[in-house]
Amino acid sequence: MGTFTSEGTENRMRWDRRRRGFMEVWYATLNHRASGRGIWMRYTLTSPEADRPGYCELWGFVFDPDRKANFAAKQRYTMDALGSSNGRDDGALVRIGDAWLSENHLEGALERDGVEMSWSLDHEVADRCFQHIPESLRDRIEGRVSTVCSPNLSVPFFGTVRIGSEELTFDGELGCQSHRWGRKHSTTWTWAHCSTFEDERDAVFEGLAAKTSVGPIPAPTTTLLYLRYRGEDLAFNDLKWALRARSRYEMPTWAFTAHNDDWKIAGAARATTDRLVQVEYADPDGSPRFCANSEIADLAIEIYRKELRRWRHHGSLTSLRNAHLEFGQPEPFPEVPVSF
Repeated sequence: MGTFTSEGTENRMRWDRRRRGFMEVWYATLNHRASGRGIWMRYTLTSPEADRPGYCELWGFVFDPDRKANFAAKQRYTMDALGSSNGRDDGALVRIGDAWLSENHLEGALERDGVEMSWSLDHEVADRCFQHIPESLRDRIEGRVSTVCSPNLSVPFFGTVRIGSEELTFDGELGCQSHRWGRKHSTTWTWAHCSTFEDERDAVFEGLAAKTSVGPIPAPTTTLLYLRYRGEDLAFNDLKWALRARSRYEMPTWAFTAHNDDWKIAGAARATTDRLVQVEYADPDGSPRFCANSEIADLAIEIYRKELRRWRHHGSLTSLRNAHLEFGQPEPFPEVPVSF
């Protein structure tokens, strides 16, 4: 069902510069090996419904496990600051003011309370794009809510991130770059990613669970999970398996389980409230969404393989303060202050 695609156009801008009621986001997350800090960069555009003016934004975050150098800032621009949408603006796929993102580079700078965060990062380009949504549902989901993919699910990053006078150098740390677009956010959601597990260098996890509604009727939770484990792709995001997967998420914890014909996983992601930052989104229709995010979360996964018609424990994965975790809903999370 196309868990991976290799078209090479998965990062291209979908907005046609005319459509109303549309949003689009490119984001990257990674962890700095030496300091243990997590980094999140977000390039976004919003074309509201009705006659409200459109805008684009640049976001930047640093998560410090010692809480000494946390940073969270955004800058809003008018649509006049949005660069070319043809995918060939000096190599940039999207430009917002002086910040830009290409297939293999991210550049940007933000300031808040006299402190500047800036980044200039190269990354290797993956030979295939991870598709969270089953192929049969992608167009329908994009038209009703939004769709998401990760053109660079787990690739090495090189370059620098500066926070004030301090410079963090990246020399092959693994990170994730993703692309989201559509009409609006889900009613509630949770997302997790991890490329850095203890004792399993090549393991990668990507997971998404969300609730939406069909008119006034709430739909059940959809859970889409993927694990790369010891050279194998364990995909649980085919529609057949997604409908059988189970999730329970309530900030700050997400517990999940899923299986396919051969493999089963059960896991949980968690971030203490002091490792989370909360921000407010606005959907194109003007409705609010609040997001609590951590790039220094914990994740544990148990892996089982079917042998002689029974599930046999096959291995365990653990990541401490190197997982990425997010929760979203229409109301603020009272446990975490709203940064902006």
